[in-house]
Amino acid sequence: MRVKVVLIFILSILIPTALLAYFGLQAVRSEKAIVENNIRHVYETLTDVVEDEIKTSLRGMKEAYPADKPEVESMLIEKASMFNYQVKIFDSRGNPLGGAPPRSLGAPVLRKEIEGLPYIIAVYEKYPALIRGLDNRKKRLDSYMLMIIFSTLFVLGGSFFTLGVLSREWRLTQLKSEFVSSLSHDLRRPLTSIRMFSEMLKNNSVPSDDKKREYYNIISSQSEQLTNLANNILDFSRIESGRKKYEFKDEDIAKLVSETVEHFNSYMAHESCTVILNMAKDIPLLKIDTDSISRAIVNLLTNAFDYSPDNKEINVNVLKRADKVVIEVIDKGIGISKRDQKNIFRKFYRVAQKDISIEGSGLGLTLVKYAIEAHCGRITVESEPGQGSKFSLIFPASSF
Repeated sequence: MRVKVVLIFILSILIPTALLAYFGLQAVRSEKAIVENNIRHVYETLTDVVEDEIKTSLRGMKEAYPADKPEVESMLIEKASMFNYQVKIFDSRGNPLGGAPPRSLGAPVLRKEIEGLPYIIAVYEKYPALIRGLDNRKKRLDSYMLMIIFSTLFVLGGSFFTLGVLSREWRLTQLKSEFVSSLSHDLRRPLTSIRMFSEMLKNNSVPSDDKKREYYNIISSQSEQLTNLANNILDFSRIESGRKKYEFKDEDIAKLVSETVEHFNSYMAHESCTVILNMAKDIPLLKIDTDSISRAIVNLLTNAFDYSPDNKEINVNVLKRADKVVIEVIDKGIGISKRDQKNIFRKFYRVAQKDISIEGSGLGLTLVKYAIEAHCGRITVESEPGQGSKFSLIFPASSF
């Protein structure tokens, strides 16, 4: 689909625009050349006529020059006078023969040396207004050329911009399609587990109380997963439509993080996951929206768990650095490449992994970014492939 659209763009916009610009420039250049050639042709004709007359007279005078220089110069003046003041003869020193031309004629428009004599034929424009008009016309033609070039660049620039926008829309559409597919899978799996274990408990087909507790934990965990997924989708929808409202209050961030980690541990009780909480002393109260920050931390913890297939040890640090409060979530998982680090906060983006299959909607980190930016803070990531990742939520002094 994308290749077809690019081909249509090239055939319907790029090539026709380039051809129109090319032929337009050629037409303007041709007209400009005609104007210039016509003017030059008139002046060259005058010099040729005068020069031919001079050569004809010199053949009759034989060896008059330089022996009889005044006679030769008189002849030169006579031949130039055929065109009144429009043609003048100058000697090798630049002195005009027969007096200087009228100042109204301005400077010569063409000079030509006389073959065999140290004199120059100078042609003047008898009607200077004509020259000015032709010069103005040439300037207009230059302006037309610039307008054609500018218009071409403008059309092509707009076309490439449109193509870029379409390309981003295609990518977004593809990501949305992948999101719907992933979402369907993410919904189906916990619902299947909940239904299966619920049926077993309903039919009293569970042999022991230990198994019952295990199944209850699984149902609770899968329900929690569905709740988190639904909350993420609802939050994203509200943020995208501008309907998301935050309730900022002075809260104990240390207590909030501790409760969130404890809740996550209970949610992941049936999994082999260890979350280590390190809390610095004297963490100040922050003006925050507890729900959004709690969900942001849960999303970071969930990502740390999902992308740590072997060593599921997660460290959560709450620190105070100068005029900032920082919450760090550190895992020992597969890490993130530099290229993917530039994109992981984009909506629907998911890091492609060859060896492992990781479920997710591609909205978790986007929502974390939205949440921290709503608090005038920022999120950073430090990671190397195979070396784990560290995500940091940084709250500025304005949150204190």
